Amino acid sequence: MGKNKIIHSIRVPRILDATVTLIAEKGIQNITLDQVAERAELSKGGLVHYFSGKDKLIESAVTEFFKKIFKRGKEIRDKIDNPFEQILSYTWLYNKNEPDLLVGYRLFFDMMSIASQDRRYRQVFQDFVENWITLLKASISKGIAAGDFQVENIDETARSVSAVYQGVASRWFLDPENHPDEWAVKTVRNLVSFLMGNKY
Repeated sequence: MGKNKIIHSIRVPRILDATVTLIAEKGIQNITLDQVAERAELSKGGLVHYFSGKDKLIESAVTEFFKKIFKRGKEIRDKIDNPFEQILSYTWLYNKNEPDLLVGYRLFFDMMSIASQDRRYRQVFQDFVENWITLLKASISKGIAAGDFQVENIDETARSVSAVYQGVASRWFLDPENHPDEWAVKTVRNLVSFLMGNKY
């Protein structure tokens, strides 16, 4: 690996980590390239060498952060054989002790808020949703093949399960006193059971 590639492999992750941390602290609209450069311990020129503008930097930082979350979700799911329990495995997202979740929820809600007004962020949000749907479809397909699920349309069902997770997550994160961890897990289990044909 050449010197430039080594420097790139060190600096880019550092820039993206600094960006994610700042978004979680201040919000997407309130951070600047100067702040990111300072947090990443680079000059602004050094930052701009890799990311020419704030929007591209934020899109890359959010995308890379959620890749890590999806990877973790897939690893947890793949340790479970039962398709129904695989779908429920994502309830780890309602565990406040999980690393990265506080940051992840702040990023997600900030991105959603901006996506309502900005087409670029809407695409980032849509990509996020499609990644979850892909993970869910694999488990639903497995459950149908095993005769466990009574589902007519895999894609629609995966979208419904994804919406359940997102809706429960909103209540759990924004109003934890009235929507604690136990409520979140139980609600997802009941609604997913209904969507899969009430076998569980």
